[in-house]
Amino acid sequence: MDIAIGLIPAAASYQLRQAVLRPHQRIDEVGDKVDDEPGTATFGATDRASGALVAVGTVFREAAPFDPAQAGGPAATWHLRWMATRHDVQGQGIGSMVLNAALDHVAAESGGLLWCNARVGAIGFYERAGFSAWGDVWVIPGIGPHVVMWRRIETGTTT
Repeated sequence: MDIAIGLIPAAASYQLRQAVLRPHQRIDEVGDKVDDEPGTATFGATDRASGALVAVGTVFREAAPFDPAQAGGPAATWHLRWMATRHDVQGQGIGSMVLNAALDHVAAESGGLLWCNARVGAIGFYERAGFSAWGDVWVIPGIGPHVVMWRRIETGTTT
């Protein structure tokens, strides 16, 4: 599959967010209050042949749920949310391409610490990208078990 990665309007990600992450919710319930805030960046992977959006992810500045000093020192903190890859193309590296675009964005924006609430089934994906788990597994009712994961990103470095 020939994939293009780039910034997209957050609203363009809602259908994929809903289908992959929140099928029990309506499309209008998967918007996030930070989607249209300055500094929020939503990335999408588009199949060049069909024009279909096949993976998405969003990053924005938000405090980590732990003291960043305990993870190696003070840093600006970024939150990664809404990482979703269409079920039929998972395992092909497309989600990693979206994650790398998000990592590059954070590095270009002065770096810092990037964290997310990872579904337990995605822990290996994030570990391969250099993330570490923080704390215990906890459950989001109706969605499932998660763990906080984090990674430091140096200013100007790329993936």
